[in-house]
Amino acid sequence: MSIHLEALCEDYCKNNIVPFVGAGLSMPFGIPDWGDLIREITSKYAIDDLEFVKLAVEKDLNRYDYWHAISVLKQYTDVQEEDIQEYITTTIKQRSKKNIDDSIHNYSDLKNMNFKLFLSTNYESILHKHLDCELDPILLKDIDFNTQTLFNDKRVCQLHGTISNSGSIVISEESYRELYNNKKYENILRLITGTKKILFLGFSFDDQFIRTLIKEHKDFFKGKHYIILPDPSIEKIKELREEYGLLTISYSAKSTSHAEGIREVLNKMQNFYMNVSEQGVKMPVSNIIVGAGIDDLQKDVESNLFYRKLKIEQINESLIELSSAFYVASEEYIRELKKSGIPLNIINVILRKVFINYKERYADTYTKYGNSEEFLEIVHSSLKQLDYGRLRQLLKENLADEDEIRGIIHLLAEDENKDIWWGGNRC
Repeated sequence: MSIHLEALCEDYCKNNIVPFVGAGLSMPFGIPDWGDLIREITSKYAIDDLEFVKLAVEKDLNRYDYWHAISVLKQYTDVQEEDIQEYITTTIKQRSKKNIDDSIHNYSDLKNMNFKLFLSTNYESILHKHLDCELDPILLKDIDFNTQTLFNDKRVCQLHGTISNSGSIVISEESYRELYNNKKYENILRLITGTKKILFLGFSFDDQFIRTLIKEHKDFFKGKHYIILPDPSIEKIKELREEYGLLTISYSAKSTSHAEGIREVLNKMQNFYMNVSEQGVKMPVSNIIVGAGIDDLQKDVESNLFYRKLKIEQINESLIELSSAFYVASEEYIRELKKSGIPLNIINVILRKVFINYKERYADTYTKYGNSEEFLEIVHSSLKQLDYGRLRQLLKENLADEDEIRGIIHLLAEDENKDIWWGGNRC
């Protein structure tokens, strides 16, 4: 990945890292980036004979010159700063997806890491919700307490405003200058960058705001800071080091998704933290997941595909109820495995072992006797004895219990592409 990864891991172990979260990490939730927002606002206001405005704005956006694009828009249309702020607020609220799978974003990964303070230029509060912070998000400029306690509790500090207060949103050069000319804001930012090392996540670093922030406040960013980027060129890596003092941690977006690439870096940091003692820092012995509780078993699963597959074979109700309990336990187990930082390839091996076990029982039980109920019971019984092989060492305390491992077959049955049935009927 990078010769700087080990240094990043060591700084993380020493509690020296503050994540700085950009728009890229919220895009899986449907949040548009600044370029798309400006482009849409332009289409709304640059109408009739103002086609030249769209062309000029597009040219600026292709150069990532957001400020000039907004300046052109304000100069040649009747749009005002507050119109832009309100449009951003409304658009984000309308498009934000509430629930998406943890595998396609990184906020759940960050939740399970040993970070306290998070900085973000994002306007929405998705990061805060996933972190389960006890403290509400706060605008950095609104901090009015003893800054010595800034790193004591998990919190998100938003630098450029929030949709809960559209007037706080920073998007134009004028609003940016007003914010960063505030001495109180400057002093707090200086405190953070002077005592911690920043890890930039979700930035392309063509982002005008961040480039300007670091270039114009180089005295804030003395020392080394880090950025995670997909497939950066050697020229880009050198530029970031020489011009901005940033050490690049790279991943390949050609062979994996952005979320998986970032997750791999975060997992390496967490594994390093858990297994290496660095300068007297105490590392946790394990990160044991809890699993489903009794209240979770009340979940309604009757509309689920796995449930319908059991019903069409007229499996008795008590066995369907038991299978449903296994399913809920398994679903929570897999979810917590992902959150705990267990790599997806390891989880996929578990799923493969369960699937092959099912296929073996299909061959030696159902094809011979044709009894769906007996087949289901034997699959459940067989899975209790599943041999984890090498995975046992990797999972350690987080091996699935009997309920969870039996439920995985029903979790797989939810996938229409998996040929998992309990008889000859199809729904």
